[in-house]
Amino acid sequence: MNRNNFLIFLAAAMFGFTGVAAAQTFTPPGDGKKLFDGLCQDCHGANGVGDEAPALNHTLAADDAALRKIIRDGIPERGMPRVRRMTEPEVEVLAAYVRSLGAGRNVTVAGNADKGHALYQRFDCASCHVVDGAGGTFGPDLSKVGQRRSPAWLRQAVTDPGKLGTKGMQGILQNGFTEYLPVSVVEKNGSEVRGFRVNEDSFTIQLRDAQGKLYSFRKADVTNIDKQAGRSLMPSYKDRLSAGDTDDLVAWLYSLGRAK
Repeated sequence: MNRNNFLIFLAAAMFGFTGVAAAQTFTPPGDGKKLFDGLCQDCHGANGVGDEAPALNHTLAADDAALRKIIRDGIPERGMPRVRRMTEPEVEVLAAYVRSLGAGRNVTVAGNADKGHALYQRFDCASCHVVDGAGGTFGPDLSKVGQRRSPAWLRQAVTDPGKLGTKGMQGILQNGFTEYLPVSVVEKNGSEVRGFRVNEDSFTIQLRDAQGKLYSFRKADVTNIDKQAGRSLMPSYKDRLSAGDTDDLVAWLYSLGRAK
């Protein structure tokens, strides 16, 4: 044995062949599921059906390289952190498992989606929400909400949206997770403006009110800014919908953006 081979052998013996074993023993889908359950499930839901973070059990547009980069680096600007340092074999196996979730079946929901659509129209939800380009802009775009959220999450959003916190129904944007944080601003003349936060920096804050009007305030020129985390600008429909109606509305919302 030459000197270089001896040093490699000695290092492997001292560290238990850890790197070699890791590279050889990670095999999808079993190990991918273990990694997902430990690192991703709390946000993306069991089997990727969606929860606080988007659902993954549908066809993902990102190519394999992009998916691996997301797993490796996170998306901090959209609320997805880099969980921990992962080895390349772990990244590969987790990416393969996430990709496999897209072949899974949709979650079965009890309601009737057509009846749910009728309820959406009856309660004039389109005054705040957009679906396929039609509707208001005060609330989030719901065109693909069925891809992003589980039925359980959607039910919570309909019946008690405040409990979802700042990542609740107000937290779905067309392509991101910037929160719709309710804010009240009191000006020095005593007038109050309520709306959701559009943007904020160290010196200014911008709001949009229920009529869609934009406001911009210099923080030095107002007397109070109340950021109402844990509240929602979306009303609860818990007392306005029967259990069956709630099932129907959830079924319709879950159908949005999903393959027919």
